[in-house]
Amino acid sequence: MKRPIRYAFAGDRDIAVDVLRHLMSEGHEPLALLLRPSKRASHGAELEALCPHLTEADRIRGRRFRSPEGLEQLRALKLDFVVGVHFPYIVPEEVLSIPKRGVLNLHPAYLPFNRGWHTPSWALLEGTPIGATLHYMD
Repeated sequence: MKRPIRYAFAGDRDIAVDVLRHLMSEGHEPLALLLRPSKRASHGAELEALCPHLTEADRIRGRRFRSPEGLEQLRALKLDFVVGVHFPYIVPEEVLSIPKRGVLNLHPAYLPFNRGWHTPSWALLEGTPIGATLHYMD
C-alpha cells in the first residue's frame, strides 16, 4: 500500500468538496483544513463534514494560516503539499515554502486570463479563453 500524502487542504465551493472527496476516497486524509470564516464560506460546512477526524484546532480559518501561529502549525505537520481549490486568499511565500513538494492550486480560469472571482462569466463577457488551470504556486 502506498504512503498517504501528507497535505493540508485549502478551499471552498462545490469543486473543492469534489476534489477533497476524491483525495479521501484514494486514502489521503488531510492533516488540516484552511477555510474561509464560517459566515463567508459557501461550502466550509461540507468540507468539515468530510473530515470528522480533524479537531477544531486543525481547521485554520480566514487569514490565520499566514499568522505566526498558523505558520508554526503548518510547519509542525511536515506536509508534502498544500492543495488549494478555489481558495480565496493570496498565499505568501512563507506558506509556499512549508510543504516539501509544494503548493498545488486549481484555479477556475485559464490563467493568466480572468484572475479573481466569477472567472467563467468574465471569460464569456471578455471573449478570453475558457478553462481551468492546475499549477504549482511559487
